[in-house]
This record gives sequence, structure tokens and C-alpha cells, in this order.
Amino acid sequence: MNSIVDFWMSRLISHIEMLSDDRGIGISEALHGLAQDPVLVFFALLTQLGDVWFLFLLGGVHYVAGDRFPKWGIDRRRGLFVLGLLLTYVALVGVLKQSFMVPRPPGAETPPDVQWIPSALQGVFASISTGTGYGFPSGHALGSTLVWGGFALAVRKDKRSHVWLALAGVVILIVSLSRVVLGVHYLVDVVVGTVIGIVVLGGLYTISDHGTTPGRVLVFAAGIGVLGLIHGVTFDSVAAVGSAVGAWLTWRAVGDLTPAHPLNRREVVVGFAVFGLAGGFFALLNSLKPSLPITFFGATIAVGGVVGAPLIGNRFVEQSEGR
Repeated sequence: MNSIVDFWMSRLISHIEMLSDDRGIGISEALHGLAQDPVLVFFALLTQLGDVWFLFLLGGVHYVAGDRFPKWGIDRRRGLFVLGLLLTYVALVGVLKQSFMVPRPPGAETPPDVQWIPSALQGVFASISTGTGYGFPSGHALGSTLVWGGFALAVRKDKRSHVWLALAGVVILIVSLSRVVLGVHYLVDVVVGTVIGIVVLGGLYTISDHGTTPGRVLVFAAGIGVLGLIHGVTFDSVAAVGSAVGAWLTWRAVGDLTPAHPLNRREVVVGFAVFGLAGGFFALLNSLKPSLPITFFGATIAVGGVVGAPLIGNRFVEQSEGR
């Protein structure tokens, strides 16, 4: 069975490599070549809607705040479902790119030469307008489809379902287009990334009982993270599996104790403080890139802290009001 799987995987990879130079179908090159400086800056900003940090905020903020948002609030289990989709994306995109190992378009690592951007911001612009590593499939397309699509499914109301799904579709389209305009992906990369995202989202939405059992998504993310270690034990793969494991273990410990709806704004504020500290700690890990054991346990603690933030806020409020 393994030999058959290996055979077809090798055939698929060889076909993709043969098409490597033609993945743009002429459209990608044209869009990138015609884009002027203001357009490139505009799409560099828009592409952040599908970046990991923004998707982390989208899922994390709604998990901590619960239904305190008047029109787009969701109970915390659905919020964790969205956050779990982010963890799934981070683990899955690493496995896929390492499996196919198809390069990005030429010049993807070189930022556009936009002279009117202040020198203090040139580094930031270079970071958000370029791409490194392998290019197939597009991580931004895959991640925005999973997380924005999952958010639309979680937050939708009976009479507004089509509105939220349409909004998610627009964001996914914008993010995918931005990757092509910036010249960091071919058209095929973003199309395949979007299709994979739709398939995985549909499966996870089903097995998690429409997002109400987020622990199953966390188990899936952890399993994909372990699979990623087979392709290579790197900072990214270790951080991905550590994050998923930390989220899953913490949810097993506090899931039944965490209220689906916050008591008041004070609980949300304290929860956000814990969320910010945990997120900042993970950002520090990503900046320092310590040894792999420290990376694993650090990611476990950081994301575990995010999952535990609502309960910490709840207990803080209960104790302060009981005095």
C-alpha cells in the first residue's frame, strides 16, 4: 500500500514540477507586470488579511470575547473552532509545501522598488510584499479560505448566512489576487490553495458538529503537525505541532470549565490581557528561534495560554466580585 501511495505521489509531484514554469498561464505575469507602485503597496496591505498574525487575531479575539460583539459575536466553542482552523492551516501548509517543493515565481524574494516609502518603513514593506520558501500551494489562499470561511460559518445567522459567506468569499478573492499581483505566487498556486482550503474546511466543519466541538479540530491539527515532523524537524514544524498540542491539552483540561459566554466586560478585558501576553510570548519565540525543545514547550505554553485566557478572566472576575 505504501509503495502505491509513494508511486502516485511521485507522479503527481513530477507533473507539478513539469508545469512549474507555466503555472501562471500568462495571467500572473501580466498582472504583476502591469501593477504600478501604488497598486503594489495597496495589495501588500490587503494581503495581510490572509497573513498568520491577522488570522490569529480574528480567531483569538472572537474566542476570548465570545458573544460580546453585538452582531458578529459567537460562543467561545465556535471561536475556538476558528482558532483551531488557523492551527490546522499552519501545520498543513508546511506539509504540503515540503511535499511538492515547487519554487515561487522569479523575483518573489525581491521587494518592489518604491522610492516614496519612508526609509523607516522600507523593511516592513519588504516583509509584507515578498515571499520566501516554496510556492505551491499558496499558504495565504489556503489559510484565508480555512479561517475566513470558518469564521463565516461560525458567525452566520439564519437570515444573514449569505452575507457572511459572501464577505468571506470577497476576502479570499482579494487575498488570492494580492499574491498574484505582488508576484509571489502563480495563479495555479492560489487556485489550488483555495480548493484545498474548501475541502478541509468542509471536512472539519462536519466532524466538529458545525464548529461546536472544537477539540476534534485541535486533534486534527496536532496530527498534521506530527506528520510535518516527518518532512523535517525545523523551527516551523516543531512550533506548529507544539502549538496544536498545547491548544488540545489545555482545552481537554479547561473546556468543560470555560463558560461559552462571558459574564461581563471585565472578564473579556482580563482575558484579552492574558491573550496578549501569550501572543507576545509566541512572537518572542518566533523572533529568537531558540533550540527545538524550547520551541516546542514554548509554543505549547503560549498557545495553551491563549486557550486558557477566557477561564482565567472568568475566575478573576468571580474572585474579585466575591470579596
